[in-house]
Parts: sequence; structure tokens; C-alpha cells
Amino acid sequence: MIVFFSSCKKFEDIGSPPNQLTPDKVYSDSTAIVSASLGLYGASAINGSQGLIVNANMYGSMSADDAYPVIPGSNTPFIDNTLAGGTNYSNVMYNNEYSEIFNANNILAHLPAVTVISQSLKNDLTAEARFWRAYSYFYLVNYFGDVPLVLSTDAITNGKLPRTPKAQVYQQIIQDLTDAKGLLTDSYPTTDKARINKEAVSAFLSKVYLYLTTPNYAGAETEATNVINSNLYTLDQLSNVFLKTSKETIWQEQSNYTTYTGVTRTGLAFIPTGTTPKYVLYTALANAFEPGDLRVAAWTGTITYSGKTYLYPYKYKNKNTSANGNEYTVMLRLAEVYLNRAEARAQQNNLSGAQADLNIVRNRAGLPNTTALTQSALLAAIAHERWVELFTENSTRWFDLKRTGTAGTVLPVTKSPDIANYSWNPIQALYPIPAQELLANPTLQQNPGY
Repeated sequence: MIVFFSSCKKFEDIGSPPNQLTPDKVYSDSTAIVSASLGLYGASAINGSQGLIVNANMYGSMSADDAYPVIPGSNTPFIDNTLAGGTNYSNVMYNNEYSEIFNANNILAHLPAVTVISQSLKNDLTAEARFWRAYSYFYLVNYFGDVPLVLSTDAITNGKLPRTPKAQVYQQIIQDLTDAKGLLTDSYPTTDKARINKEAVSAFLSKVYLYLTTPNYAGAETEATNVINSNLYTLDQLSNVFLKTSKETIWQEQSNYTTYTGVTRTGLAFIPTGTTPKYVLYTALANAFEPGDLRVAAWTGTITYSGKTYLYPYKYKNKNTSANGNEYTVMLRLAEVYLNRAEARAQQNNLSGAQADLNIVRNRAGLPNTTALTQSALLAAIAHERWVELFTENSTRWFDLKRTGTAGTVLPVTKSPDIANYSWNPIQALYPIPAQELLANPTLQQNPGY
């Protein structure tokens, strides 16, 4: 449930509709307070066309070299990396995130004065609001670069804000995550890990620190180590990784998609309809798996279409099982944390430590220890492992190519087998600010080149 509140004084004396929850009602009722906070999860889990989760998986997969629809339709600009300014192609990612941020700001503005819930519950809800604001801004800066930093619910002021430098937005992200971690414990509010705990925040921080303009490798290693040493998670069998009971999952989102009976729209997006594929792996990714890699059998499927055989993403298997069955969408998991720490260690010249972390992930996939010995070779091996381990998950590959500055050299090689006359334009590293946002807020500037 998502609760919107008006902050305009001149409307305060107008009676609200009987079915509308206003601040005086919500924040004087403990059940309503929790429901408003849980709406932060629900908004991103909307698995239709507006949800962050499914679109982060699909948009990032197409823009990078993970997966693409064989019958592209309107998705062609993402596949070809030919997005144009003056359009609203990326509107769903932009608006959805700011809606999430608005709701988080609303909760943070009202919770301090709440007296009808325990301090422990207030801490949890405050931490979750801060986490979701940070999570939303992480996706905004990685898709769009500099974006307005909105920290209040004043719609008039917010509607005129200029773009804030990405570095400053990251400062706020880290502050929110640090504050959230300080308010949480190891315990989950629910038994299915569908809400965050302290380790989930640390896991995300270990990732965020790698994305800074000047990465904080020591911080990334520390946060990853906090998660690993908590002994709350272990790498699971490949067949169990995307089940809601996985021992590897740190945080997962329950689907609220109701059009189909499947529990995760991620699976619905990628699983073929009969003999017609939806998304298939780019040829380069399909060829990137080493001989004997067990992830091919566990996490991909094979389909023949128009005389050609493709691999398709098959991490999620449920398409026609009972609603809310045995799969949720995995948001954070231990394998990524190991790879975060491997990269952080390699960058700090702790090569043996980086090799050990990398080998943990490789060995689970049935592969031998890495042969990379030098720092440069090890960093390349870690980047490759992130690709074959985390493909189609949360735009990870797309963001990795951009943060490492390798999109321009990698994509022309990896996309050319599937896209005729492919060429990389550096402006495509950022999506264009949606045209309707530029019209609504004259202080906004479009990304360069659009």
C-alpha cells in the first residue's frame, strides 16, 4: 500500500474522502504506519510495466550484453544503444524511482513524531525508508548521471530542483545506508527475507563503494566481510539459488504480479512462450561460459527459433505455478558479496585474498581455481565472473561496464554478432532525461549529446 499525503497548508481544512488515509490517520494507527512503510517494497515489486525490479533486469540486460528479445519491437533503442533525446523511453525508470523517493521522504518526515509504536519498530521503519531512498538514488545516478536530490515532500520546491552532481548524490546514498545500518539488527522483520536487515544494508554498501568516482575499496571489503563473517548465509546449490528458501539470499522481493499465476515477473519476462523466445542471451555471453560451467545447465535454457538455437535466461523457473510459490526475485545474494570483496581486495593488491573469494564462486559452478596471478589479470577474471554469475540481475552488467569505463571497448565486440552494423556512441552510457520531465521542470538539463 502506497500512501500519498498533501503538504499544502491551504488544503488542510478540506475534508478527505472516507477511503483516503491522511497523515493524522496514518500516523496515529500502528497498522497503517506499517502498511505505509511496506508500500516502499510494494511499489518496486509492481511487476507490470512500472516496477523497478523487472525493468532493471530487462533494460540493463538489453543495454549491456546479457540478453535481448529476438523480436525486439519498441525495445530496439536499448538493444542497439540508440536511445534518442526528446522521447520518454526511460520514463518508467525515472518516475518510478522518484515516486519511491517521495514515499520514503514522507515516512521519514512523519515518523519522528509517532508515539503509537515501539522505538524498535520505529527504528526498523526509519531504516527501511532510508534504505529505499538510497536504493532508488543508486539506480537513478547509474541510469541518468546527475539527478535532482529530493529530500523533502514539498512538491513545489522539488519540481524546480536542478540536477545535483552525482558525487553529492552518492554522499547522500552512503549517509542513508550508514544510518539505516545503525538502526537495524541481524534479525529480519519477516521469516522470508522479504524485508531488509543489517546485513542487507552492508551487502548493498559493499557494492555502492565500488561505484564511487573514487572507489572506497577498503570500505567495500569491510562491508562484504561483515556479511560473510555473520555466518547467516552460505553459497547454495545452483538449483536452489533462486528459490525463496535459498541459504544464499540476503534480500528478496515478493512478487505482486497477478496477471499470471507465476510468482516472479522476472521469470515471466525471460521464459519463452511455447516455441517463441522472449529474451535470449547475447551470443558473446552464451560463449563466455567455460567448459564444464554448471551454470549453463542450471540457469539457462535452450530454444530453437527460425532455425537457430539460442540460450535464454532460466534462473527463475516458475511461470505457471501457484501464486507466491517457491520463487521470489533475488535482490542481494552472497555470491555477489564475495565478488565485491574479491574486486576490492584485488584493487588493494591483496591478490591471494581476491583469488580465494573468486575461487569460492568458481568452485561452486564446478570450475577450477583461477589461473590469474597478476592484479590486472585478476581484475579481468573477476569482471568476467561477475558477468557469467550475475547476468540479467538488477542491471549489474550494464552498470559494471560503465563504472569501469569499458562499455566502449567491450560492447562493439560482444554485441556485433547479434546486431548488424553495431557501433557504440559514448553518450549512450547515460539514458536521456525523459522529455516530459524537461518540460515540467525548466531547470533540468538534458544529458550531453541528446
